[in-house]
This record gives sequence, C-alpha cells and structure tokens, in this order.
Amino acid sequence: MSTLRDFHQNLFRLYEHYVGEPDSKTDVYGFWFFIAGYFIGAIGLLAFVAGYAGGDAFNQIRASGVAAAIGLALCLFGIVLLLPVRTRGIQASVVGLVVALAGAIAFGFVYPDHWRGHGLELTVEVVTLYAAGIGIIAGVTALVPIITGRKGMFVREQGESEDPPIMTGDSLEGAQFAVFRNEAGDWKWHVLHLEALAESEGSTVTRPETETSIEKVKSQIGSAGLMELTTSAFRLHEDREGTWQWTLARDDGSVVGTCASQFDRRDDAEQSVSFLKDRGPAADVIEIDGAAFTYTERRDQWFWQLLDDDRQPLAESEDGYRTMEAAETAAQTFAERFDRARLLDIDHVGVELETLDGEWSWRFVDETDDEFAQATTTFETKRAAEDAVEAILAELGSAAITVASEPTYECYEADGGWRWRLVDGNEHVVATTPDTLEGYGATEEETGLFADTVTSADVVEIEDAEYEIFPTERPTAADGGELQPVTDDDGDAAEATEPTPTQDWHWRLVTEDRDIIAASTEAHTDEETAGEAIERVRQQASEADLIEFENAAFQVYEADSGEWRWRLIDDDGNVLADSGEEHTSRGDAAEAMMTLKEQAPDAELLEIDTAAFEIFVNEDDEWGWRLIDEAGKLVAEDPAVHPTRSTAKQAMERLLTHLDSNVRTMDDAIFQTYAEEDWHWRFVLPAGETVAVDAEASSTRDELERSIDGIREAAAAGQCTAIGDVSIQLYGSGNGEWRWRLLDRDRTVVTDASRSYDAQPLAETAVKGLKARAADAPIFTIDEAAIRMTNEGGWGWELIDRDREVYAGPADSRSSKADAMADVEAVRRLAPIAGRVDFDVASFELFAAEDDRWRWRLIDENGQTVATGSEGHPSTEAAHEALDNVRDIIENASILEIDSVSFELHRAEEAWVWRLIDTYGEVLAESTQSYEHRTDAREAMMAVKEHAPEGWITFTDE
Repeated sequence: MSTLRDFHQNLFRLYEHYVGEPDSKTDVYGFWFFIAGYFIGAIGLLAFVAGYAGGDAFNQIRASGVAAAIGLALCLFGIVLLLPVRTRGIQASVVGLVVALAGAIAFGFVYPDHWRGHGLELTVEVVTLYAAGIGIIAGVTALVPIITGRKGMFVREQGESEDPPIMTGDSLEGAQFAVFRNEAGDWKWHVLHLEALAESEGSTVTRPETETSIEKVKSQIGSAGLMELTTSAFRLHEDREGTWQWTLARDDGSVVGTCASQFDRRDDAEQSVSFLKDRGPAADVIEIDGAAFTYTERRDQWFWQLLDDDRQPLAESEDGYRTMEAAETAAQTFAERFDRARLLDIDHVGVELETLDGEWSWRFVDETDDEFAQATTTFETKRAAEDAVEAILAELGSAAITVASEPTYECYEADGGWRWRLVDGNEHVVATTPDTLEGYGATEEETGLFADTVTSADVVEIEDAEYEIFPTERPTAADGGELQPVTDDDGDAAEATEPTPTQDWHWRLVTEDRDIIAASTEAHTDEETAGEAIERVRQQASEADLIEFENAAFQVYEADSGEWRWRLIDDDGNVLADSGEEHTSRGDAAEAMMTLKEQAPDAELLEIDTAAFEIFVNEDDEWGWRLIDEAGKLVAEDPAVHPTRSTAKQAMERLLTHLDSNVRTMDDAIFQTYAEEDWHWRFVLPAGETVAVDAEASSTRDELERSIDGIREAAAAGQCTAIGDVSIQLYGSGNGEWRWRLLDRDRTVVTDASRSYDAQPLAETAVKGLKARAADAPIFTIDEAAIRMTNEGGWGWELIDRDREVYAGPADSRSSKADAMADVEAVRRLAPIAGRVDFDVASFELFAAEDDRWRWRLIDENGQTVATGSEGHPSTEAAHEALDNVRDIIENASILEIDSVSFELHRAEEAWVWRLIDTYGEVLAESTQSYEHRTDAREAMMAVKEHAPEGWITFTDE
C-alpha cells in the first residue's frame, strides 16, 4: 500500500511541477496516460523504420505494430480523462481501451503466420477488434462537447491570479472590499481586515488530503481546551496503538527528550517520568578513561560493548547473555582471547591445521574463510601435518594439471632417473616402464615409441623359446657406397646429403623371459637370408664338437673353394695370422702352419673337420661360447658372458636344447604374453627392447587379451605429462559438475575439493588460481580464537573459535580493509585495559547518533535506557553544556496529561505563541506570529477557536 501511495504522490508532484495544480485526479492520470501512449507509439514507429530494411523483419514489424497500436489507444484514453467527461463516459472509454489492447495483442500472435493470405487469414477479425476499441474511445471523445454543451473546455484560461496575497500565502495580513446592496437597493461596500491567525504544522501532497486534514482540524478545534505553559513540562499521552509515551518540552514548546520505550499502562509512563524527575537533576555523566565495556539489555538478553574514550563503539558481543554478570564475564574472556588471537589476513587462499578425533589434518580456505578443499589423510602430530602442508605448497606452483577422463602418460623422477606410467580414461594404471630412464627426454621418447607402435602390435606368446628375425636400419649413401665427406670445388667440406636408410636383418633366439640364447653375428640383406642363417646354425650346431681352449691356437680348415688354409686365432676367436696362399691338401697347409708354429710353441693345434663350439675366456676372465663352422667362420655366439666355464657351457647347452624352436619374423612391435601365477604382458620393439610392461596382472589369458584392446586405445591417445611430488587432477563428479583433487607421486589422493564447478574450464581456472597463490598461502591453526576479516557490504572483523562460532564483531563496518585492520589493532590495544562502566541509580551517557551528532541518554542501574535526548550537538563539549540545561528543565518540569485536543499557550523568546495539539501529542496548527502580550495571543487563539469551525476552504493556484 505504501508503494502505491508513493507512486500516486510522485505522479501528482510531477504534474504540479510541470503542468500546474490539477482540478481532479483524472487530470493527472489523463496527462500521464497521454505521455505514456505518445512514447510507446513513437518507439513502435522508430522500431518499424529501423527494422523494415532488414532481410528478416517479421519480428521487428510485429513488435513495432503492437507498440504503435497500444500507444494510440493510450493517447486517446488519456485525452478522455483530461476532458470533463462523466463517470459513465470514462467507464465506456475503459471498455474501449480493453478492446483495443486485446486487438493489439491479437496482432502480435497472428502476424505473420495468419496474416493476409497466410494460415487462418485472421486479418479482418483482428483489425475489426482493434477498430471497435478505438471507435469506442474516439466516440466518447467526439461526443463530449455535445453532451456537456460547454465552451472553451479544452483550454484553461491563463492570466494573473486575482486572489489577494493573504490567500496565496504571500502575506500574513491584508484587506478586502466587500460590495453589497442595502435595503434601498443601492450599492455599498465594507473594507475587511484579513489576518492569518494559524498555519498547519505539516504539509500534504494532494488537494484531497489537504481537505481531509482541514476538516479534521475544523471538527476538533471547537472543543479544544486551553493549557498555558509557563514552565517546562512532561507531556503524557496515549498514541494510536494504545501505548503510553511522554515527551519533555521547554516552556517554548520545543522537545528536549523522549521516553526510550513505550508503556502499556499510564501508571508505568508516570513512573518513568517520576524516575527522571527524581534522579535526572543529580545524575552524573559516565566518563571513560581510555576504553570501557558497557552493558545493555535488549529483548531480555544482556549484551556488552567496547567503547573508546570518545565513546565510539569498537566491538560488541554477537550473542546475548541471561544476566549482566554473564555478559561481564564474556567481555573479559573476549579481551583475553582477542589479545592472543591471530589475525587471519587471507588474500586468496590459506591452509588451516585442525584436529580430527585426536589426529591432525588440514584444509584449504578462501579469503572468506570458506573451505574449498579438505585433506584426505591425518597425522599423529601437528608438526607432521605442517611439514606435509609445506611440502605440498612448495610443489603446488609447478604441479601438472591432468584430466581424469583423458589417457595420460605420467612421467616422474624415481630411483635416480625417470619413469612413466600410462593412466587410462577410467583412472586405471594400465602400463609402466620396465626400467629407469636417464632423463625426461628419454622418457618422452620411449612413450612416443610405445604410442606410435601400439596400434599395429601383434599379441604373441612364446613357448620355451623362439627365433626372431627382425630388421634394423642403417644410413647409407645415395649411391649405395660408403658415406664419405663431400667437398666443394675449393676443397672445403660441403654439407653432406641426407642419407637414405637401408634395412638389415638379424636373428636371435629368445626364451619366454626374453633371455637371448644366441644371436646373429652379422647383418643379412633380407629376411630370407637371415632365415637361411638360422638353418645353418641349426645344422652346424647339431653336428658341432665342443672345443675348449684358453690360449691361442692354430687351425687348419677347408675353404669354400675346396682349397686348404690355416690361421692363428686367439682365445677370443680373433684371427691373428692367416696363410697368405691356398694349399691343395691338408698336409701342405699343415706343413706351412708348422713352420709358423715353431715361432709360437704355446699355441694349440686344432684340426676342424666340422663345425665346433668354442668355450673361451676373455681378458676380463669372463667366459663365453661361439659356434665356428667347418670353414672357421663365426656363425653364432653367446650374447652374454658368464663367470665360470661351467656356466658358459650351460648357456651353450641351452642353445642345443632350443635349437629346433619356431622361427618368427618380428618386423613390428609385439605384446608378448606370459604366465607366472597370473598372466602378464610386455611390449617389445623389433630390436628386442622392452619399453612397457603391464601394471596389473590378469587372472586368465582371455582377460589379458581383452584388456590389451583398451591399452591400445589409451596408449595411442595418451599425452606425456611430467609430474612432481604432487599433481592436480580434474574429474567429473556427475550431473555436469567438476571437481579437482591433489595426488601424490603414487597417485594417492592427498586433498579433495569441497566445492564443485559447472564446467571443466571453471574448475581449471580455480586450480590455476590456487597454483598461482599457493606459495603465499599462510598456514595457521586456531587454538582458542582467531580474528577473521569480513567484507559484507563493508569491511569488518569477527572473533571466532575453531568451530567458527562468532564471539564478537565490530559495531560498524568500514569502507576499506585498512581501516578495519586499524580497528583490530585499536581493540587489541584497548580491550585488555578497558574498565567496567559502573552505573549508578541513574547516569547520563553521551553517544554519537547515526547523524554523527552527540546526544544524551539516561541509563538506570541495570543499564537500561530510560530517556533519550531529541537534540543533536556537534561535539561532546556542546552536549555536556546542553546537559546542564536539561537537568534544570527536568527539575522544574510539570506533568501534563493530554487526553483531548487542546490549545497550548506559552512564551517563546520573550513573546507569546500558541499551538493546537491533538490527543496523540501531534501538532495540528500553530500561530503564524508571536505576540508581545499574552492577551493578544489569547485573543488570536480564541478567534481561531470561534471562527475556524465554520470557515470555508479556498484553493489558489499561486
């Protein structure tokens, strides 16, 4: 109701300001209807012109058409209200307005789908409906002159007002000629003396409200009594709600003070006045030295407040207490806790150490002290928790950010090198590196090889052992010859041409555990040649004798051409000397060899008719074996060395055991599956290097092979990311929400976010903000209390415990954080030395009100406010001086009970004035001037009392 009333008054004020005094409220509403219609129609026209040039202008035409139609209807309706139309005419116009608005809205629904040959074709119906409404409004407007028969009704005559100045309020006294006929019919005149005797205390917005207030005064003024005030007085009266109040007024009628509360009974109000008269004149003013705690009772609860020496409130209790003694104890506890409490000045992020069930944990809080992440682990001591937090904060700034739904190669430092693991989209570690690598570059290269070859890799199971034929690449010159430096014409080295890779083929015999039993000793030109070499090894190894020697030896052998030759080989199989010519028989070759043997008497003599295994020891005292064919050519060798002759011989025997193993070409990487207790796989490149192994065993072969398909997909899509001691992972929590968590190097969740985000980018932005500010995050704990800064429409502070229960806060907020922190320091300094304000039976207290002016209030021994001053003062000194005068006024004041409308006659500045007071103590009217003599004031008052009830009401435009 108050909102509608304010709107109504605003319309009248604007009309009076820009147009003039309205004759009725229809003039005001008619004017504003016309203005509203004009602007709405203009907007519709502009929208039509602006939007019609577009390619798709249907929406613009629809909106502009509806706006223009509504604007025209409102304009016509406003004109009707401005005209002197009867009530029935206005009612008819309202009907026409509703019909026209219905037509305009119908156009918005119909156009363009059902307009002029489209859809249901409702053009005629809509136009007819709108035209009918406009016709009704326009018909009333056109018939007004005929119905009323009045001329000049549309334009008000303008000119100077003929009302005397006293009627317009420009003068308090004037004269008027009254012209009349006497009994004889002749004209006579009287000069009338006009004098303004009284004026209203307040003002009203509209003429009807003014008329109502005047009628109220006229009805009460005749029965009003007379009270003559020669001294100050307590006015005791009952308000409209039926409660009793009192005000203290000087002898000139100005109000000095009021009661602090309302009373249900008259006797209670009188008792309050008696207390003020008895105790007020002698009451002392409460003085504060430095700072003091005061105590007040509100709603049956006691609250404390800390004041400085200027009586400015610095802090106050958050909750009330049942007794004043309890509030006093709470104030002293506040002073002790505040002095030791830590100030939580958190700019963006802080870390709080807290106890949970006897153990310590920690959590992230933001600048508003709201938790946004909680640690998932606990610690036995606070120091251990603090060390863990410090380590995390040190690493958090450089922590990698990963997404749980995206496959990722996590690369990390371990065991003096680097390792990696593959995490799939379901957060399972599905692959890892078998060995520690030298650096991040090597780790990135290995994961790249895995990702590039995993899709085409076959799944292979090796039973006991298999021959693997595999290719290798070597650079060769473009012409197929050896690579030679290229020189320019001046003999300087020129840039070498890019070599083209050439593929060589090799073979190896490997076991299920990837132990290499034997390997080729030379490269082969193609896969077929390497296979033939395996067949030669099989054939010759099966027929080979075992030769064991420790020194150099002479060997006679038959060459491929059928000729015989000899050579001297050392214990490593290296050829030290060779016959320079071929011999036709073994004997000739042996005779030539014996000639040289005389110079190497320690060398053994070997006669080899077939292939042979040689067991030898090298210069490091390590043993091995090699297979030499009947021509003395090395065709296979042990890829490893052994500590003893027997272990070397056992390695040779393994070759013989697996000599007939299957042969398989390995030109791509393979998943090699094998079984121990459970099934596993390893990922082997063609060169024999194992670059990945499974991270978790499978219970069956079928389960293992099924898992490999998922591993292929994850490995091909994974991105290599270097992680440190901690990493940050974003993950979807369902329903489109995203969260984040901290993981340690072993992927254990260290911290989980307490709040969610609507999209992944929002969660990522929050995480980046945390990373940027983690290094400056304060680590704190709340033992008993802490001071938390707040900013809710203004800066302030709160004293809280570890459970975030608020003990106290500031009395007022500040515009800046610096000012609020200055208040904190002031409370720290003053609270420990603050005394207690002792209330006497009655004490005056000076305080700064909301308008920053000082007032007084009288407080009883319980700290309750009995009376409050009505006048503000610019300083405490001025308030002190005024209080001395108030004491005299209280002591000499009489008690007046206002139970009916009455005139008050009293002195004001050596003159006499009067006022008309209603039963609620409100001033209805007062004299327009002061009178030198009491008799003059009384005569003026009585003239008003006698003539006002019958007075007529005249309104003027000026």
